[in-house]
Amino acid sequence: MPRSYLNDDSFDLRWLRSAIDLAIGFVIVVILLRTFILEGYLISTGSMAPGLLGFHRRIACPSCHYDFAFGVAFDDSVDASSPVVTEPEGSRRYATCPNCGQINIDVSGVPNSHGDQLLVQKHVYDFRQPRRWEVIVFRNPASPGEAYVKRVTGLPGERIQLVNGDVFINGELARKDFHQQLAMRIPVCNVHYLADDEDWLLPWELGEGWSADGGLLVTAAALKDPTQAQNAQTQWLRFRNWRWFGGHHLAETPLTDEESLTDWAALKERYDVMPITWSSRLDFDVERQVLRCEGVMPDDLQRDLLRQATSASFKSSINRLAALSHLSPVTDRYGYNAMVESPEYLVSDLMLRSTIAWTSQPDTIQAQVPVGNQIFGVVINPQTTQVELIDIDERTVVRSGRFVLNAALQSQRDADRGELLLEVSNFDQQIIVAINGQPCFDAFEIHDIDSATDALEAPVAARPGNKLDAEKAVQIAIKVEQQRRWALGVQGGSVRINDLEMFRDVFYTPGRRRHAVESEFTVPEGCYFVQGDNSPVSSDSRNWSDPCVPHRLLVGRPFLVHLPSRPAVLEFGGARRMIRVPEWSRIRYIR
Repeated sequence: MPRSYLNDDSFDLRWLRSAIDLAIGFVIVVILLRTFILEGYLISTGSMAPGLLGFHRRIACPSCHYDFAFGVAFDDSVDASSPVVTEPEGSRRYATCPNCGQINIDVSGVPNSHGDQLLVQKHVYDFRQPRRWEVIVFRNPASPGEAYVKRVTGLPGERIQLVNGDVFINGELARKDFHQQLAMRIPVCNVHYLADDEDWLLPWELGEGWSADGGLLVTAAALKDPTQAQNAQTQWLRFRNWRWFGGHHLAETPLTDEESLTDWAALKERYDVMPITWSSRLDFDVERQVLRCEGVMPDDLQRDLLRQATSASFKSSINRLAALSHLSPVTDRYGYNAMVESPEYLVSDLMLRSTIAWTSQPDTIQAQVPVGNQIFGVVINPQTTQVELIDIDERTVVRSGRFVLNAALQSQRDADRGELLLEVSNFDQQIIVAINGQPCFDAFEIHDIDSATDALEAPVAARPGNKLDAEKAVQIAIKVEQQRRWALGVQGGSVRINDLEMFRDVFYTPGRRRHAVESEFTVPEGCYFVQGDNSPVSSDSRNWSDPCVPHRLLVGRPFLVHLPSRPAVLEFGGARRMIRVPEWSRIRYIR
């Protein structure tokens, strides 16, 4: 009995020693990993949003139910004294949905969520230098105790300049490949999330044969007579950036007949003596004989104008102007930055993404892609898997290739069924077509863009009464029309579009114009020019007094967002306690 007891005790001691050894070994491994290989960093500010989040609040739009992040912490370039951006009074209470445009979403009762936690591969840059568009973690040159995360845009020895939101290196436009575009694209709208409001309009015009069904777009164009399929017309969906509220874009309508001019004169005299702030949105251009509106015309303003009008022609002009005021070009606004008031810039670089499924195979799937004043067509043949890029003006095929069908669908017995993921972009004055995640051919670069109509260096904002308004209004109208040339169509078949999204590229704003904006900036050897994706609120190389990051201050490359969490309330025994629970959907690799 004593011997048995001693044997059991010695066994327990061996087990305890083994457990202690394992624990010590684990601690040593963790220390080694943190010292030499991996380290975790928590993002606090929103300079890389919406790709990488700082402290924020998770908001579900009450109108379209789109889930988005509302930033509550920004880099030090956002302050009351900054000439670039300011924080409006009371703005921390209200968010704006980046998908449907719903404003004044009260977020005052929503708890803060932590920023993304990055797992960083350390010392990777001891063996190579960062690549352009790569995300890096580094020590702040002005305060080495702080770690920053930004994207590399300028490499050692290069001359860099920011022109109309793009990066130019040594005088040439720096273009992104397809996977870099995926890493940097920013959502504009997604028809899977439809606002539940009779005043809201879909951001795509549905051509004949299309219908919206709970976030899906459906066409039933299957033809019984095969001889008619060859003559079936293409059914188109055409993009329109329909804005629900606000904005600083300009819309115009002619106002020439005497009755309308008399009505306007009377209304102008009345408004001049009334403290109605929204009346400042209207202006009449005497030289061009047009009535101009800044931003979306408020419903109250439209109703008041119609109530005071005496002529049918003036009422018709007001209704037309109100409708046109909702059509805005895509700008660089961020739903994440709703609490920050900053200029908006026009963005030309867009990407269409759509999941297209069919129960009866279409003859062709098509897309139209504008680049400046030019327009290109994409023609996809699901039967032959052939893809062509066509210069519509020249009527020539400029690129061709093939795509690979989904293997799971290929194995199905019903040959008429199919599905593909289509992504088409015009980022950086080039066209990329990818199907099922793989580019179909080399990017097609366009070099003769008409910069007079494709670029606006100044912000969209323009106040009525400014002589520059006329020129800007014309440019905005041209840009709206150019972006309306984006289209997706099918010929024949029975098709269902499960997702239809539009994205935009990062637009690098001038910031405080200290470096690489007014003129080229040469990046010193052994240093890097870095910028945040959330350019309006990012403190980075554009604004710093010492603009570049020396190689010796690089920490490493973040490759994983890990251990994200969201706030929750635990109730027990009548007590309430805030806890944090894992948010698994935010775990992802960083490209």
